Amino acid sequence: MSATARLYRRGKWAQAEDGAESVMDVWEIRSTSETDPITTILGASGLPVKNDPHPEQTAAIVTDIDCDHHDEVLNVWYYNVRYSTKITTREDQGYATQRVKGGMRSGSFEVPAFYDSRGYPLVNTAGDLYEGLTKKCRTRVVNVTANFTTVPQFLFELSDTVNAADVTIHGVSYPAGSCMLTDVDMPDEPSRDKDGNLYIPISYKVEINPMGWWILLPNKGMNELVYQTRANSTAAWVDGSKATYDSKSRQRDRQIIKRRIQTSEQQDIPGDIWLDNNGQAQRIITLTATQLGTGNTTKGSKTLTLAAGAFNTTTHVGALVRIKGAGVKGAWMTTRIASVESTTSATMADKALATVAGGQVWLSGAWVNSFLLVDEGDWSSVPLPNNQP
Repeated sequence: MSATARLYRRGKWAQAEDGAESVMDVWEIRSTSETDPITTILGASGLPVKNDPHPEQTAAIVTDIDCDHHDEVLNVWYYNVRYSTKITTREDQGYATQRVKGGMRSGSFEVPAFYDSRGYPLVNTAGDLYEGLTKKCRTRVVNVTANFTTVPQFLFELSDTVNAADVTIHGVSYPAGSCMLTDVDMPDEPSRDKDGNLYIPISYKVEINPMGWWILLPNKGMNELVYQTRANSTAAWVDGSKATYDSKSRQRDRQIIKRRIQTSEQQDIPGDIWLDNNGQAQRIITLTATQLGTGNTTKGSKTLTLAAGAFNTTTHVGALVRIKGAGVKGAWMTTRIASVESTTSATMADKALATVAGGQVWLSGAWVNSFLLVDEGDWSSVPLPNNQP
């Protein structure tokens, strides 16, 4: 049993609306017997196979093949080969060589708003916040599909975590803390590839937040910290300043208590007011709507160094700060000043997401607290799409 093949006819050429070209060639196959099996027919020497390039238009590859015998001469077969330049998805390959797929779309979600684009709090002339305001936080949502041979328990364990280290998606590097893994989904039944192997296509989402997944909340409340000292172990406790409290070397002669904030008429206040970094009430807050200066950050570092302007070691600790260009891909970074080392150097509560030199620094004087409400995870084994041309 054997079969021979020859090019019988160049088929028709076509160009689709998207510019993809296609052509069909027809091969004639003659077998030694009318009862030769299909494997013998398809094994004839010289026949193009899946993904072979066209001899004239090499950008076109074999996408579809069909074969049927002559209506009257049963040992003659016609082998139709269709070539196309259209990009394929590799779904016709084994599961291990199918690419990690990931479409991307823009998204957004509503978050509470208490400051504007300069970092200036949304307050009235008395320094009281306008309540109930929201703003949109822009994100990118990547719908990922990856193939596994067993249930990837680690993906379910990493659900609703942010990346602890930089990750690359579609050729773009995103810093730690900017991506969240959500909505891991496994089908009820496995799939089978062209070779008959079973695999499990797992889908999940990666939400990319250019601002990072930290949240900032205004440092306000109805209670304050009261710093007390006493002259000796039998003396009465006396309210004092934080500096006086710090000056007492013996722990037994100083204490901190929490007390409801009162008005000048010794009445409990009816609502929240601003607290400074020491947790003490600030009945009148001093704010500025002008740019503090310019500064430098390094990706992955919490240090903010001013090139112009000056930090205040007293009022700027705990304050909201915005740095232009220190966020993902040149976006603004919003965080909190954790400590001030000098008039030109401060430590931020969060790491810079990008390196920037001479970026605008805005610091209104409003005190805030920074929180990360989700866990960081090791994403080193998470398949991510990088199928850009």
